[in-house]
Amino acid sequence: MGENTQELADHGPCSHHRKLLSCSLFALFTLSLIYLIFYSSPSSSFASYANLFNQFKTQRSPKNNSLPPPQEWLQCDYSDGKWVWDDSVTGPRYDSENCDMKSTEKCVINGKPDKGYLHWRWQPAGCNFSALDPAAFLRLVRGKHLAFVGDSTARNQAEALVCHLSTVAQPETPHRYEERLGRKFWRWVFPAPHSVNVSTYWSPLLVRAEGHSEDYAMAQQAVILDALTEPWAADVATMDVMVISAGHWFPRPAMYYEDGEVVGVYSRPDVANKTDIGYLGVYRKVIRRTLEHVVSATSSAAGGGEKLVVVATIAPAHFDSKYSWNHRDACSRTKPFEEAEAEVAAKDAEMRTVVLEEVAAAAAAARTRRRRQRCGVRFEAQDVTRMATMRPDGHPGPYLFAHSYDLRPVPETVANDCLHWCAPGLVDTFNDMLAKMIVAGAG
Repeated sequence: MGENTQELADHGPCSHHRKLLSCSLFALFTLSLIYLIFYSSPSSSFASYANLFNQFKTQRSPKNNSLPPPQEWLQCDYSDGKWVWDDSVTGPRYDSENCDMKSTEKCVINGKPDKGYLHWRWQPAGCNFSALDPAAFLRLVRGKHLAFVGDSTARNQAEALVCHLSTVAQPETPHRYEERLGRKFWRWVFPAPHSVNVSTYWSPLLVRAEGHSEDYAMAQQAVILDALTEPWAADVATMDVMVISAGHWFPRPAMYYEDGEVVGVYSRPDVANKTDIGYLGVYRKVIRRTLEHVVSATSSAAGGGEKLVVVATIAPAHFDSKYSWNHRDACSRTKPFEEAEAEVAAKDAEMRTVVLEEVAAAAAAARTRRRRQRCGVRFEAQDVTRMATMRPDGHPGPYLFAHSYDLRPVPETVANDCLHWCAPGLVDTFNDMLAKMIVAGAG
């Protein structure tokens, strides 16, 4: 990353240095224009001016409100690509054995026999894609708070990041709040000279919910649409980078409340005289309210500064529909899908579209505010749906505990996890993308 990147990370995009740079560029452009107009021949002056203007224009972020939203931070659509076998991989990126992560994600330690999932590398269609460098990443986010908010997929990504960073610096875990569902709120602190905090906030619906999301024995849930959950909603002003990953809990039976009244249900035939409003509109409303709250909380916070908010599109599960979820073959693929097999399910495509549209709208409004205030919130969509759809091999499957089946075969009926990702594994690609988003904000 180098000293220049570090300086940007230290001072932030709203620093005095940024203002001096902007003024210098404007002065240079103005003087060049005066020279071209008054000291060049008429025929060449206009052509040179047009060329200069085009060069200057390329330094500015293009305005494009089409969907999917432009990935300005990358100059390349990293969501469009393919998985390629990488012979240069000699082993896992990091050793998960002594990391603070759920044991069910430690596929290497748990004895998952096929190690091919470690060798597949994401190759975007139009650009190169390098892996996160943990030492450089810690320098880049020095003094920052990175928060992962949402369901267990957010926690999965956070734990993988912490484990990877632990290869160069050992974190402390001063805050652990766990209940029966586990790991509701964790915070890791990488001490000085890094002073980096990484937090997870369990909030599977982003708003307050009672029922299944809090107690798996309950079949339904009550979702209060106008009540964002604590503590993430209260801590927004402290977050420098916020990653939101939520979606899997929405297509479940629910009753929805707003202003203390029932406003609809989803998949609740047991409830009479209540309209089934589906879950997709609810998902859109919750994502929109979440982003609006981030803007409001950031604007009212003392000190201001730049905040990066990343909203991940849904990464689908891969339970094989030919089997029950707890059959030993329900999550047994050992290779990625071929291109013709990797069709994004309609439900996942619809939820992905919601995220892309809401993030695009929030980003457009944020760009207007940033022009006025020079600081604020930057919104990005982390579009992982297609790349994740192609990887049924990247899940733990039945290998959920250390050396699960070293000495015996996998029984026909067994607990399976075909939703979360092995770490190390595909989930590290999500953090590679996150690193590039952060770098773009520092540049």
